[in-house]
Amino acid sequence: MSTAVMERIAEQPKKAELVVVSAPLKAGSAEEWDPHPLLPVFVAMAVSLALSVAFIGTVLAWLALRHSGVMAP
Repeated sequence: MSTAVMERIAEQPKKAELVVVSAPLKAGSAEEWDPHPLLPVFVAMAVSLALSVAFIGTVLAWLALRHSGVMAP
């Protein structure tokens, strides 16, 4: 006999039961606790923009000072 004949056939699992929500969710519940959901994104964007502009400005200032002769050895 082959091993396929000797193995047990798996039983079919039960069908999923319907889960009913006991209380309906309010449509405006998300607006009550977070009226401005994108505000942290814009604050982080403004901070990162300010820091990147400051860094690039610093590099450009050092290059300008170096080529002007102020920082000549």
